[in-house]
Amino acid sequence: MTLGKLTLAGDRLRVPERPFALTIAPLRGRIPALDGLRGIAILLVLLWHAVFNGNLHSTFLPRVFALGSLTWSGVDLFFVLSGFLIGGILLDAKHSTRYFRTFYLRRAFRILPLYSVVTGIYLFRHLFSPGSSVIPLGSYPTFTQNFWMAYLGTFGTSAMAATWSLAVEEQFYLTIPPIVKELSRSRLVWVLAFIVIGAPLLRTLLLFTFAHDRFADYVLMPCRADDLCLGVLSAILVRDPEAWKFLTAKRSWLRGIAVALLVGLGWLAIQNYDESATPMVTFGYSLLGLFYTCCLLMALTETGMVNRVLCNRRLMELGGIAYCLYLVHLPLIMAGRSIPAYLPALSRLPIPHAIAIEALFGGLIGVILSAAVAKVSWRFLEQPMLRRGHAYQY
Repeated sequence: MTLGKLTLAGDRLRVPERPFALTIAPLRGRIPALDGLRGIAILLVLLWHAVFNGNLHSTFLPRVFALGSLTWSGVDLFFVLSGFLIGGILLDAKHSTRYFRTFYLRRAFRILPLYSVVTGIYLFRHLFSPGSSVIPLGSYPTFTQNFWMAYLGTFGTSAMAATWSLAVEEQFYLTIPPIVKELSRSRLVWVLAFIVIGAPLLRTLLLFTFAHDRFADYVLMPCRADDLCLGVLSAILVRDPEAWKFLTAKRSWLRGIAVALLVGLGWLAIQNYDESATPMVTFGYSLLGLFYTCCLLMALTETGMVNRVLCNRRLMELGGIAYCLYLVHLPLIMAGRSIPAYLPALSRLPIPHAIAIEALFGGLIGVILSAAVAKVSWRFLEQPMLRRGHAYQY
């Protein structure tokens, strides 16, 4: 599941010397607010797995945990960011003679080194316990695990469950470059709009035709393509001078739309709909995609409090290490939750409270461990590989 840097996998947004490139001064070069937005995305994912999706008793701070019932949607924000940044890269390089070669080499240097380490450790571990993985082991190196998840109706081993979104992004990388390359801008807009409308219709159709419908709706790339294509449409929008002028002049409209969408999402949260509920699958994912698209456009256009929040140094640092954090946080949260069980004080608490504290405290330990690993990975693996990848020019 990638992105400035690519959401989960990250490239800086650069403005080349091309007529199609952005001509708006505030958006030249790197956009720090997008690092902050990516930081929010990974923070939502961490909160979901470490806090709100833990083994918690239903009566433990119910109102507090109701507020976090949609934090699983951080991955939707990653998809919108990925569509925007990957779409922008492809749009700016559309006429390059090294379009495909450079794109795929850069993606390989960014994604594969760290993913290979994590997947290699997982595969090596399962050499000593063959048959313990529900998902075929060969699907992880080939980024096809989401097909098996949809077919079997399970995320498989918890340590690798989050990799379904990386498979979605890899499949997006295979399909979007030729579409951007071959279509004119007007036709591209129509195709992307058709996909944005078609994705929720496809999800609804699968609800009634597929055995493990809700897994298919959640993990298959065509079912999540509305988020990705909304990002690409945003990349086209900000590259059109007239559209950009209109967007910056009507910031209040954008805020109003975002608030209206947030109210709708709040209603879904109050109804306690999770990611597999029918209202969420049919139209809720689309509401999330539209809301996060508004957040993206606000990050690009706002200069006041929104910009100050997104440019917070800690939030930007979190966004910088988001890829590794996303890959390693689940196994490390699981490991962290095994530690509090050894605390004698927990045995004297009522069982529901002991379970809740163990889950929360252990989740926090796992997040801290994940951040430490991610910082080391960024310094010694990801940054050197990024530099190698960017040696290939469009």
